[in-house]
Order: sequence, then C-alpha cells, then structure tokens
Amino acid sequence: MQALILTLLILASLAGFLLPLFKIVQLMKRAKGTLFLQPVGPRIGRFISEVLFQSKVIRERPLPGFLHALVYWGFLAFGLETVDHFARGYGTTFLGTGAFHQAFSTFVAFFAFLVLIGILGLTYRRFVLRPKTLGKFSPTSLTVSAFISILMVTYLAKYFGWVEEGTWAGQVNWWLHALVILAFLVLIPQSKHLHLVLSPVTTFLKDLKIARIRPLDFEKEELGAEKLLDLHPHTVLGAYSCVECGRCKDHCPANSTGKVLDPKQFILDLRRGYETEPGGPAVGEFVNSEAIWQCTTCGACTTQCPVGIEHLIPMIELRRGSVMSAGKFPAPMANLFKGLETTGNPWSYDPGSAEPFLNKNEVPTYGGQEVLYWMGCMARYDAQYQKTSKAFMGLLRQSGVSWGVLRNETCTGDAARRAGNEFLFQQQARQNIATLNGAKPKTIVSTCPHCIWTIEEYKDMGLDSSIRVVHHTEFLRPFVENGKIKSRDETKKLVYHDPCYLSRYTDAGGVSNPRAVLDHVSKDRVEPTRSGSRSFCCGAGGAMLFTEEKQGKRVNHERADELLATGAEVIATGCPFCRLMITDAVRDRGKDNVKVADIAEILG
Repeated sequence: MQALILTLLILASLAGFLLPLFKIVQLMKRAKGTLFLQPVGPRIGRFISEVLFQSKVIRERPLPGFLHALVYWGFLAFGLETVDHFARGYGTTFLGTGAFHQAFSTFVAFFAFLVLIGILGLTYRRFVLRPKTLGKFSPTSLTVSAFISILMVTYLAKYFGWVEEGTWAGQVNWWLHALVILAFLVLIPQSKHLHLVLSPVTTFLKDLKIARIRPLDFEKEELGAEKLLDLHPHTVLGAYSCVECGRCKDHCPANSTGKVLDPKQFILDLRRGYETEPGGPAVGEFVNSEAIWQCTTCGACTTQCPVGIEHLIPMIELRRGSVMSAGKFPAPMANLFKGLETTGNPWSYDPGSAEPFLNKNEVPTYGGQEVLYWMGCMARYDAQYQKTSKAFMGLLRQSGVSWGVLRNETCTGDAARRAGNEFLFQQQARQNIATLNGAKPKTIVSTCPHCIWTIEEYKDMGLDSSIRVVHHTEFLRPFVENGKIKSRDETKKLVYHDPCYLSRYTDAGGVSNPRAVLDHVSKDRVEPTRSGSRSFCCGAGGAMLFTEEKQGKRVNHERADELLATGAEVIATGCPFCRLMITDAVRDRGKDNVKVADIAEILG
C-alpha cells in the first residue's frame, strides 16, 4: 500500500513539475528565431565556470553569492542520495549498504551542514536585512527556505541516528523528507525558483557576445517585435529564468538615477505577458512604453545577471518594432534619423566640412597601408573631439606604422540601430561594408568603441570576418611599452572612466589596455567607486545622446560626481561620447579646473 501511495504522489509531483515546463517549451517553439549551440567549447567553459562553480554569483556579491553557492553545491551533492531515498521507499537501494554508501552519506552530511549555513544566511538577508533590490516580502521564498531547512535536518537526523530506521519516528522522518521533496518539485515551476532548472540552459545558450543583434530580413517582412512571440526563444527562456535577485537593477544607470526603467521588472513584465497573453502586444500592454526609451544599452544588466538573461536583446527588438512597425519613437530622435538619411552623420554636418581639418593636418588617404584609422563622426566634425583625433594621428606617426583614413567615411549607424531604426542602420551598414570590403584593410583602429562594436556587427552582414578591429589603446599599448611612443609624465592625480562599449562589450583587454597605457603617463592614477566591467555609464549610449533626459538625476551628473569624488585633477576617457558627456557634467558642476581628455590627448 505504501508503494502505491508513493507512486501516485511521485506521478502527481512530476506532472505538476513537467506540465509548466512543457508550456515554456511550446512558447519557445512559437517565438521567432533560432537557438544556437555553436561554438560548443566556449559555452561548456562558461557553463563550468558560471553554473558549476558559481563564479559570477560569488564575484559580484561575494558573501550572499557564496551562501547561494553552498546551497547550490549541496543540491548537486544530494542528487544521488535523493534517488536512493525514494528507492528505499520501494524496499531497495540505489547506493547499496556497504562502505561506499557510508562514505557517500558522510560526504552528503557535510554538505547538509553547509546548505543549512547557506540557507539560514540567505533567509536572514532576505527577511531581516531586506535589501530593496530583492523586492517585497515573498511568502514563496520563505516556504522554499523552510523546505530546504527541513530537508537538511531530516537527512542529518537519519545520518546521526537521531531517529532510527524501521521505527515509527524513522518512518515519519522518511515521509517528511519525501513529501517535502515532492512538494518542492511542484513549487519550483510556480515560482522564481524555476531558475534552478532553467538557468543552466539559459546560461549555456546565451550568445558569447553581449547584445548581439540579429539583422532583420526586410524581404521576409521582419520589422522587429510588436508582439511577445516576435521575441527570440532565448528571451522566453530568460523571462522564466529570472531569479529576481535585482543585480541588474542595482547597476542600471537609468534606474539608479530615478528613471522608470527597471531591468528586473522589464523581464518580469515579459514573463507576465507570456503567462497571460503571449500572442498580444508587448509595449504598452505589458512593458512600460516609456521605459524602453531610457535604456543606454550599457550592458550592465546582462553582465551582472547570474542566470544568463540578455535584457538588451528584447529591449532593442521592442524598439525596432516600435519604430519600424508603429513609427513611434522619442521626438528628438527625428533629428538623428534625418541627419543620417541626408548627410550620413547624426548631426547633419555637411560631409565636405571635414576636408579642411583633414587637409590642414595632412591626413593620408587609405590605400592599402598597414592600418585604417576609422575616425568616426565626432573625430571628423566636432571641433572639441578633433583634439583627440589630432593627438592620435600624432601617435600613429610616432609608431612608424603606415596608415590612412577613408575620405568617404560615413557614420556606422550605431545610434540608429540602438534606437530601433534598423532600416536606416542597414542602409549605412551596407554602404560601409562595400567600402571596407573594397579597401581590404587588415587592421582597423578607432578611438570610438561604438564604431568598433558596430563594425564587428557588420561581420554578421557580409564584412570580411578576418579584418581586425581594435580600440586605439590596444593599438598603442605595445608601442608605449617598448618605448617606440614616448609618453610624457602627467604629474596630476588622474582617474580613468571606463566606457561601457569598451569595458563590457569587448574582452578583458578593454579594461586592461587603457590602464596599461595610462600607467606609463601617470604615477598617481586612482580608481572610481565603480570601474572595469562594473563601470557606471556616461548616459550617451543606446542613442540616448540624441534625446532628452527628463526624469530624475542626469546619468552623466551621477557619473561625474563619482569621478570628481576621487579628487582627481584629470579625468581620462576612451570614447567620444563619454568625453562629451563627462565634460558637460564637470562643467555643470562648476569644476572647470578638472581636465577631461581622451587617453590619446593625455599620452600625446
């Protein structure tokens, strides 16, 4: 009779667990796009690091991250023991009764203690300390904490002989342990704890490049995402994987400065839509229409997320649907689009207005030299940023490398793509791809991380994938270190601001190269509170440079305050957008004595 009752309970529990998972799989099948498994090697490496070793969980929030890791590792250790527990309910054993079982039981008991430490610590944090990013009181989280504690205590009671098997107390202990497992199995898909099952898959399937945007095929009438099911299958998976930890919210520049956008809520709103009306419209119905136009695409949310969610992909897709299908976008962006359409640059500069600067500085035209210097719009047209391009060209000459620029260079279309105008972006992109494939450079160097990233995106649209595209600090570093480029001593205290599109979108060199160059210039370089891959945005990315910031504190003011708080007399940047935004903010703060300059200017 006991075996029959146990079987019915197991079947009911599995049904409660698997049916919601089946629904998610069906939603993923209905979503647009394809999940990619290649390349497998790097994905396996990331899986081992971030899932099995919980590296990101621990690195970004060391104490609560380690406590979470203890619980996770304990559940891995309990896997075989759980199978054996139910086998014993049928009068058999999976692990046997000999030395191996005794040794394995001791191993599991050790982890049971660690799990208790971890879950009690996490419970204290959530229900006593109550960090704001975790959200309101969660009865489900309290239930899960209780379940896990009961499982550990009942196992330890059996292991240490506090209750003897075969006795009434032993039977009660066995059934309590079994029923909690079965109840937990049903609870998992009904709560945020579904991440226990989905996040390993979400992490494995996440693109190896941050915010890699799929080009729309206009011949197939692709116009971005209007409905929830227009989004990618990985977005569906991510919506159900969210653990609601709030790390994305903690680091979001929009949310941190009092804007509507909350990246955690954005993902939860998507989940709510999939659960209620997956075929319905997304923006306005489930997703706040104002929020999608406050994202700077800095990538902090995706970088911080411990469960593999790519917030930026649905954000851009919804913008594309809003612009391409509905013709809705912030009014100030009309000037951005008009400028790109008529002049090939976002500020509507006459393309010929760059010639006097190029001629005055005797800038060579590219014709097969070792390096193609991709200037970018600000380096060609903006009088202030031309100081950077002039300084960098001087450094190019010092390096002894042959180089040149394209006289007919036009904007990469970065801002148009982040603003959702994919059609305008592709017009710019195809023109530039044809030019670059014709020029056949081996190396492209730029002082603009946005240009670099967008040119890398061109490789998904036909640009020669063998072309090396690098930031000027990566190019300069070996010449500075071997003495080919002589650096002058900057005696003033210096702080470096990490551009988002360099510190997060590129590899680790995007953090180390600028610092290596600056350390040859300044002996008194300091770090701001947030730096490297945890840097705080200047507020210009995601086409936000071309719109108005009406809510809360200005993002560039928030960042400038952090940089000024270091007491530095020089603020170094590695991006034209950052240089512009921080210069404005420092001026607004009345700190005209603080110099804001690109690394090329400081080095030169």
